[in-house]
Amino acid sequence: MYPSEKESLRRFLAIYIFSTFFLIAVGSIIFYRYSFHRIIDYQNETLKIKTALIRSKLHDLHTSTETKLLYPVIEGIHTALYDVDRNYLIGDFKPEKIEWHNDFWQAGDKLYHRYEMHPYYLGTATVVSAAPIDETPIHALQTKMAIAFVLATLFVALVARWLGRLFLAPVHNAIQLLDRFIKDTTHELNTPISTILTNIELFKSLHPQLQKSEELRRIEIASGRLSRIYDDLAYLQLNHQRRRRIEPIDFSALSKERLAYFAPMMERRGLQLESELAGHPVRQMDREDAAKLIDNLLSNAVKYTQPGGSIRVKLDRKELSIEDSGIGMDEKIKSRVTDRFFRADRSEGGFGLGLNIVKEIVDFYGLRLDIESKKGVGTKVRVSWEK
Repeated sequence: MYPSEKESLRRFLAIYIFSTFFLIAVGSIIFYRYSFHRIIDYQNETLKIKTALIRSKLHDLHTSTETKLLYPVIEGIHTALYDVDRNYLIGDFKPEKIEWHNDFWQAGDKLYHRYEMHPYYLGTATVVSAAPIDETPIHALQTKMAIAFVLATLFVALVARWLGRLFLAPVHNAIQLLDRFIKDTTHELNTPISTILTNIELFKSLHPQLQKSEELRRIEIASGRLSRIYDDLAYLQLNHQRRRRIEPIDFSALSKERLAYFAPMMERRGLQLESELAGHPVRQMDREDAAKLIDNLLSNAVKYTQPGGSIRVKLDRKELSIEDSGIGMDEKIKSRVTDRFFRADRSEGGFGLGLNIVKEIVDFYGLRLDIESKKGVGTKVRVSWEK
């Protein structure tokens, strides 16, 4: 899967999963509250039925001729009797607080019920009953919801995977077509570019008097630009297949070599070059990667600097920096400038591969890439040896 596909898939899955789980969470909360209240209502109704039994028991005591009366006990609940003035008479418990305006209420882990007596027996006008909440059905409900949540998660994951592939199928096909086109183009460019460059060198050797001719110089610069485009395309195609040869690379010597390569292009555009190559920093890298890193940074600096501008190259034991006085860019463009095929300025040539390749090389070797830019002022790119 290509990086762009992975990014699109991550965004799609993030939106889909977040919205789906949000709906599931809202639905689960509503269902749980509804089911919980049904359980409590059922237990309240049971408490009400048991409390009503005390009326018949009080009636029996009221009409009893026994000299000693036993307080009626209802299995599973506690009761307390109150007179018409709401004074406590007797009971097997005494509530701390009674909500006289409610028939049912809950306090802590107990349910309470207020039952009015008509007519009064033994001076009792109100019966207050209490029973502990039965947690068994509530725990059963929570267990079922947890199982349902796990199953829903698995279902959402499977659907998300299926929808993600369905969603990315057109993008994947388009990228494959583009990738195949680039491979075919790269293959077709190889022979003519090699032929042009070889014949330029041959022409120079056969006609030394024409080496400084403006026409030949233009052909050489254009051919060099084609060669770099070909190298970038070939690098992208073979980057994950070729075997790197890691060796000590003297970045000072390599930078001088690459600056000499770009000198004709800079001279033709009237660019002033300032180079400060201090010491001989050595890094363990593949030489092609190191050269590609410097070339793409210099190529971008030359491409986006207006004629008469300046380029400053600085190298020390900590970092390599290339600064230009070019067109610059704003923050929105800067955040995307390392994306493959993205170009900050459509008026300039190229495929938008340079900084993407730089980013891949930097990430592969554990380096650090920093880009500072201001529109209309210029850009400074720094590659630090340590993150």
